[in-house]
Amino acid sequence: MHRQALSRAAIALLAGLAAIAGCTREEAPREPPEVRRAREPVEAQDPYEQSTSRFGVVPLHAGFSPDPRVVGGTALGEVSAKSIHRKCKGWISEAPDYLLDADTAFLRLHVLARSRSDVLLVVRKPGGAVLCNDNRGGTKDPMIRSDFPIGTTQVWIGVREEGATADYRLGFSEVKWKSSSIPLPDHD
Repeated sequence: MHRQALSRAAIALLAGLAAIAGCTREEAPREPPEVRRAREPVEAQDPYEQSTSRFGVVPLHAGFSPDPRVVGGTALGEVSAKSIHRKCKGWISEAPDYLLDADTAFLRLHVLARSRSDVLLVVRKPGGAVLCNDNRGGTKDPMIRSDFPIGTTQVWIGVREEGATADYRLGFSEVKWKSSSIPLPDHD
């Protein structure tokens, strides 16, 4: 009997080892199912990102003088302002009119355009944010008051109709000011 008990114990032990071996038996590695990756979106190249300006660069730093800094030019209605942002209305030149080159950040900078014609103002900050304005407080003088980071901001003065032109004055100020502080262009 002793032999039989030993045989049963050996059989049970072998059966247990076989079961364990079956659970831990190494299988050939399975190929992972093919994963289809979505194509990464390709960003369209920004046609304005590296553009030069039509009239020049306005360098500004905190505490600039004179305040307001005033420049002038002629707006051209070449391309739809919607090409910059879907909410911008009117027509602008293909290249920005001016580049605002800020070597310090501005917490509040006023950008204002004056013209004898009805003009619009489009500003594209270094990070790509676009601001548009076509009238301010019952006037036809557009103004944007915003923070501006260090870097180059693109500024367009636009017109209401394709192909139109308008002479303008463009002002930058750190203080609250009235549009009358910027003279109108001599002619339009």
